[in-house]
Amino acid sequence: MASIEKFQHQIINAMARSCADMVDFTDDPAKPPNAEYLLTVNVAKEIRNLNYSAGDPYDIRLEEHTEQFARNCLFPSKFVGHPLAHVSTKFRLGTPKINRNGRIDVAVYENIPNNGYFGAQPICAIELKGLNPKMSSALSDMRRNLEFFRVSGNTGGSVLRFSIFAALHSFKRSSDEDRVQANEVKLKEKYQKALAQLGSTHDISVDIQVHTISKELVGRVLNEGEHKVLDTSAIHHFAGIIVTFRAKEV
Repeated sequence: MASIEKFQHQIINAMARSCADMVDFTDDPAKPPNAEYLLTVNVAKEIRNLNYSAGDPYDIRLEEHTEQFARNCLFPSKFVGHPLAHVSTKFRLGTPKINRNGRIDVAVYENIPNNGYFGAQPICAIELKGLNPKMSSALSDMRRNLEFFRVSGNTGGSVLRFSIFAALHSFKRSSDEDRVQANEVKLKEKYQKALAQLGSTHDISVDIQVHTISKELVGRVLNEGEHKVLDTSAIHHFAGIIVTFRAKEV
């Protein structure tokens, strides 16, 4: 079982890969990966790199329906009663209510032996956003990520281990390292303030990370015949935000 930190690391790798892809596509280092699906596919591929073989140990599902995922967050069955007396079995019934239906960008499942869940169980929901998402849209994704931890049914509560929201942000001012650090601090504070709108998270551990994914503070040197010129249009700073929710141990 890979650590949560390993998943976060793979998402950082996917962000960097997406930025590199855009350079390959356009030869423009300052052009950010504004297509959400590019980041989504790269995240899935990076998590795949944690597998020993196809689908082992992680079953990676793209665009899974939220209703199906929420239902899978509950144990399929549960034994009740005393082993020395009468034991009966409760089966999962119905689908937990999720306030905003739709699809999850990347859902990760794993076969975990001896935990009472039969088959591959969901361990992580990953929501991704394209460049500079509106905070209202980001909060909608994060609010739904919280809901998956709080679903319950006749077989108990959610088995979900953690969820991740990630997005890329670009900055117009990126003249030196001090400005880069200031951009990172500002972005983290922005999300810290916004998360207060989600209400109580007393039952959830919240981790906010900001990582510089790509930067060019001076420009790039281009050869033009016998002369070299400085292309200042290549100046940029792209940072990635990763918000991880983790179920607190009872």
